[in-house]
Amino acid sequence: MYISDSFKGMERRENKDRVWCKQNDNGLLAVLFDGISSAEDANKGIDTATEKLERLFEELTSSKLSLSDLMYQVNEALASSELETPFTTYNACYIPKDGKHVVLSNMGDSRTYEVTPQYLKQLSEDDNLVHSKNVVTKYLGMLNLSREQVTEASMELGTARILLCSDGFYSVLEENLARFFEILNFKSIANTKKSLETELVEKNQDDASYILIALS
Repeated sequence: MYISDSFKGMERRENKDRVWCKQNDNGLLAVLFDGISSAEDANKGIDTATEKLERLFEELTSSKLSLSDLMYQVNEALASSELETPFTTYNACYIPKDGKHVVLSNMGDSRTYEVTPQYLKQLSEDDNLVHSKNVVTKYLGMLNLSREQVTEASMELGTARILLCSDGFYSVLEENLARFFEILNFKSIANTKKSLETELVEKNQDDASYILIALS
């Protein structure tokens, strides 16, 4: 079970975030894209990325999936397109239907968190300059991105919730940590969705998007 939403930033002309989730007999694949704000072709690049994901996920014949290989193929599609600046960060989560683990992958400054009633733990690492957090060093659409630069990690499937979010989301979260921690742990994720909208609408300067996956 999952919920998701995306809100245009108050300072943005258009929303360059996108949430994409697909579930079939093999499992659930969730990907959050955060287009590079200075990239004119970011949304067109995300269109290309989601089209590629649709085809690859439909062709999946078993629950076994290399998430990093999948996202590298998405990058190849972007890099070989006619778009000049199809640049976007992402974070992704794959939960095989017959498995006991979660596979995670990310690139850029979008983040993945583990959410429990005891703590909120960042699972991903930001790809940005140490002294200039707004400059990402790795993103989809890069021509020189090697296969080794697209990584993945797995964790045991427990009772925690998995939160994928853009920087516009976690910048608001960090300013209201106690309230967001409470909301993310609501027993009903339908109530979580309503409350997150209340906390985010007209309060997010940047595009703010999330996918929250309840594992139990």
